[in-house]
Amino acid sequence: MEVRGKILGGIAGMILFDLLGFPLGGLWGFFVGATLGHWFFDRQKDQAISERDFRAYRRRQGEFLYHVFSLCAKMAKSDAPINRDEVNLMERLIRQQFRLSDKGRQHAIRVWNEAKESATPFEQYAQAFYRDFARERHSVLNMMDLLFATAASDGRLHAREEELLLRAAGIFHISRLQFDRIKHRYFQPPPRQQARWSPLDPHYAILGANPGESLDTIKQKFRKLAMKWHPDKLTAQGASPEAIRHAKEKFQQINEAYEKIVESRKEV
Repeated sequence: MEVRGKILGGIAGMILFDLLGFPLGGLWGFFVGATLGHWFFDRQKDQAISERDFRAYRRRQGEFLYHVFSLCAKMAKSDAPINRDEVNLMERLIRQQFRLSDKGRQHAIRVWNEAKESATPFEQYAQAFYRDFARERHSVLNMMDLLFATAASDGRLHAREEELLLRAAGIFHISRLQFDRIKHRYFQPPPRQQARWSPLDPHYAILGANPGESLDTIKQKFRKLAMKWHPDKLTAQGASPEAIRHAKEKFQQINEAYEKIVESRKEV
């Protein structure tokens, strides 16, 4: 399949929609631009394209969708059990965004459920995606937009979600300026002075803190969260095994985040 016009049109559409500030603008812009580019530039050449090339193109689309539903599932599961808003987003992606057939929908749901239940960490899924699509920058930015859409589906940004978004930005080599531009479409405006991405950003996000706060202030936030998520406290309250397991993970993340921040302050 001749795809030069489709790719060029898709990139142009992605840039235009992104500049206009539409949520999921990069993804919508790419699909709209790709359709127009194919219509005006590629249509006359399609007859000369082999069936093998067409299958390769479809296979590439399938690979992208596999990563989409895997990473979005891990994002949806990160803060708590998956809720109805996040399931509705998945259905919109299947029916409206990607227009999958019933067979494609079944496959997408299977990928989503497998990733949701997998013990493989989010970072490993993100690294696998970047290995496959590092050279397709529009796909990388579209994935970042989809992850933000998943985090925003319930109307607020949880600390664990922001941590994973920052980790994804680091893996995808997305600048802090671009990160904040995407974030602005779903949440609060970006700060006036843009900082570079730092490996400590996810740890500050876990504690609900920022690098400008004193260590005493951060320590107070750490103690408050540690008390809230201490597994012994939930056990004494008769919480379910699933809730206790989740609390243990959160408690470990909180301790690790605080230790990393303390270590970084000692080095200064």
